[in-house]
Amino acid sequence: MSNAEVIKEVISDKWFRIARNECLKSLHGTRFGTVLILKNGKVFTGFNKDKSHPMIKKHYDFFAQSIHAELDVLLRVNPYRYEDNIVGSKMYVYREDKNGLLKPAHPCGSCYKIMQDYGVKKCYYTTNKGYNFTLL
Repeated sequence: MSNAEVIKEVISDKWFRIARNECLKSLHGTRFGTVLILKNGKVFTGFNKDKSHPMIKKHYDFFAQSIHAELDVLLRVNPYRYEDNIVGSKMYVYREDKNGLLKPAHPCGSCYKIMQDYGVKKCYYTTNKGYNFTLL
């Protein structure tokens, strides 16, 4: 299956399609986009950015020069307002390079830790051959 066919299959899923639209907003060479679906159905989106944030030093055990897409989407959610709905939520992570090729978007260990701290239950992410998911 060609990369174009794989992308077409992946974005046939509504949430990956939205995550892809978010990743196209990123200015990185390799772009990430995310969608977070809370238990109450509320949807938040994000993408990786060339900015910094105090949460980077707190949660990342390596030098990160940018905000990862997973952190970006979680920063958009007010944890006090949506605390009960974040626990058990789902996240979709889509990655594409500057040439439009689908790439693995398996979140880094620090992003997994942040998702677990927030209570995200499932994370779906792209691979070279489609997508996969993991339970947190």
